Order: sequence, then C-alpha cells, then structure tokens
Amino acid sequence: MTREPGNLSRSVVWATLLAVTLLHVYPQHATAEEAPAEEAPPASPEAAPAELTGEETVEALFTAPGGVPAEPTDADAAVDAVKASMARVEEQEAAGIGSSYVIDFGDTFDWVRMVSGEWLKGEMKRMRDDNLEFDSDKLDMLNIDFADVTHVHSPVVNTYVFDDRISATGRAVITPEKIIVETDEGTKTFPRSELESIVAGGEREKDWWSMKLRFGLTLNKGNTDQLTYDINFNTRREDKMTLLNLNYNTSFGRTGGVQNVNRHLGEEDFKVFLSSRWFVTPLFGQLFNDRFQNIRFRATPAAGAGIHIIDVPKAKWDFQTGVGYQYLNYRDVTALAAGTSNPQHDAFVPFYTYGDFDITGDIDLTVSWLTNLVVTTIGNTNHTGKADLAIELTSVLDLDIAFLYLRTESPAPPPPPPAGAPLPDPIKQNDYQLVVGISLELG
Repeated sequence: MTREPGNLSRSVVWATLLAVTLLHVYPQHATAEEAPAEEAPPASPEAAPAELTGEETVEALFTAPGGVPAEPTDADAAVDAVKASMARVEEQEAAGIGSSYVIDFGDTFDWVRMVSGEWLKGEMKRMRDDNLEFDSDKLDMLNIDFADVTHVHSPVVNTYVFDDRISATGRAVITPEKIIVETDEGTKTFPRSELESIVAGGEREKDWWSMKLRFGLTLNKGNTDQLTYDINFNTRREDKMTLLNLNYNTSFGRTGGVQNVNRHLGEEDFKVFLSSRWFVTPLFGQLFNDRFQNIRFRATPAAGAGIHIIDVPKAKWDFQTGVGYQYLNYRDVTALAAGTSNPQHDAFVPFYTYGDFDITGDIDLTVSWLTNLVVTTIGNTNHTGKADLAIELTSVLDLDIAFLYLRTESPAPPPPPPAGAPLPDPIKQNDYQLVVGISLELG
C-alpha cells in the first residue's frame, strides 16, 4: 500500500510534536523526584556534641536532682561545660542568689581555675592554712596555695568552715569574691575572705582526723657498734570549733651493746577557738620519762589561752600561756640533797609558741618552743625546742629532718655507781637529737 504524501507529512509533524513534549516534561519530572537526594543528610549523632558550645552542652546534659550531671561530662566538652556553669553562677551572683537557687554544675568532678587561667580536674581533699590539697589523676596529689585559685567548681559534698567557726555543708562553687553552698537548709552565700578551711565530705567523725608516723634509724658497725632508733607518732583532730593534737616520741639507743638512750615524750594540746584570732586551751602539757636523766615520770598539765600572732597564706605563728601543775618523780633518790622530797609538786607558768611555714608546695617547716617556768622550785624549770622540716615525696610519704632540744635548769644527780665502779659523770642540762627519717601521713 502506497502512503500519500500529505499523510506522511502530517505523521512527521505529529511525531516531532510528541518528541518535543516528552523531552520537555520528563526532565522536570525527574528533577522533582531526585531533589530530596540532593539535600544535605542530617548530622550523625556522634558529630553533634563537637558542634555544641559549652553552654549548649550544659543545656543538653541530662541532670539529676540538684543540678549535677548523672554521668561525667565528655572530656572534650567538660571544660566548656564547667566554664558555662561558672558563668551562669557569676551572672546570678551579680543579680543576687536566694536560698532556693540551684547550681547547674557542668561535671561530676571537682575543677579549680588557677590565676594563670588553667583549669585542673580532680578531687579536693581538704584546704587548711590556705593550702589546698587537690588530687589529680594525671598530676597526682598537688599542694596549691589557695590564693592562686580564682574559681572552684565542686559538685561533691564538703564542709566549708568560716570565721567565728560558722560552717556550711553541701555542694558549692567559689568565685573570686563569694562562696556559694547548697545546704539542706537552702543555698547560702559567704564572703570568700572569711573562709578558714574545707573538709572533704560532710560532718562525719572520720573526716576530722589525720595521723603521721615517722621512723628514723642510726646504725654504726665496726670499730663502734651503735644502734639508735626513733619513733614519732602524731594524731590530730580538727573540726570547726576545736583542735586536738596528740604527739608521742620515743628514742632507744645502744653503744657496744650497752643501752645509753631511753626516753619517752608525750604531748597534748587541746584548743577551743573563740574567733579567727583568739582561742582557749583547757588542757595542754607533757608526760616525760628519761632513764638517763634519772626521771621516772614528769607530768606538766596546764590550762590557758592563746592568740594567732601571724595568720597569712604561707606562715602561721601562735602563742599561748596559762598556769600549770608539775609532778616530778625521780628514779633514784640516793644522791639527792638531804631533805629533797620525792615526788615533788610545783606550780609553773608555761610559755609556748608554735610556727608553721610553707617554704614551697612540697616543703614545710614547723618550729616550736615550750618553757615551763617553775615558780615554786626554779631549778625544776624545763624547756623543749623542736624543728621539723618535711619534704613531700609522694601523697602519703615525707622525708623528715627533725631536731629536738631538751633542757632542765638543775638536773638531778645520777644514781651512785655499784661498789668499785667509777663515779658517773654529772647529768648535763642539755640534750640534743637530730633525726632523719621517713614518715607516713594519713588523712
């Protein structure tokens, strides 16, 4: 069958129009279907925290009652979170903080900011005498001058002690001017200048105690066989109102197998603080025994009052005095002057001074001097001088260099020798002892 020319032309025209129409419509339809594939995919959950600011991180944290995160903040965001938390507190501090204010903490760890701008993460152990003990996982135990700390972020419960023995227990933040503590009775604000100490934990009995044990040894072998050892044990209890300090020192020594040192010295000092400067001492004194001074037992209980003469971040100096009673019992009375009673009972006036100097963060020097002026028998007046240089080796071990000086104005005569033996040397007024040892410190 032959197609006519007119029909062929019309077919070509219709085919052309259909092709143009399809080419025009299909790209639009395809574009409409493919558009969603060109949109940027949502950010993955892992990438989101890196894009948040510190303040947004704080907002995003799931917090438990009290404003403390349920889990430690991610290390990359923790500093920003803590900075944002402190910024919020300082902003509210300027407007006024009421008892119902809840601190929004940025992490579960303690953080301190140094004057240099650095932030340290770890755990506050305590602050006493303007020395902050801070345990860092990376830097170990640090002793920081509290004057070098501008901010503290502490979401754990501690006890903060202020002037006039006022205290507050709870979570807290510290700014350059204020200390803000969330207590059971509500949030309280205190001037930073009135802070005296920080005790880790709440008002639990074990939090008030600390102990230190020192052991020193001297050994010579050869032409001279000599062995001398010294043990010193100190225990201390300090709360917001009182300070109890107990110390015991004993020394034993032998030369050529013959004992030539046998001494025991116990000391007690109990203070009740009336203010940041004044205190009373209901009981302080010594118990003393020295075989080679012919003293079986000497007790010097006393009571009095005292004052903090110097109280600055790196230096403390106290002085106290009062009245006391001295009981003195000699080991051997054979050589005593006729009419000398044994035991002897006397009244005395104590003069006691104590200094503590923080030379560096790791080196501490303590010195003390006690004179018991026996007014009823002046020859029984006695003195005790001590110096202790402690060099921190680890968080619990110290190298100690200790000096002890003992003096009695009129020592008793020595016991008479056995028949045929030479007369013993008179007992000297002064005794000196220098000990180098290792000490263990707990609490």
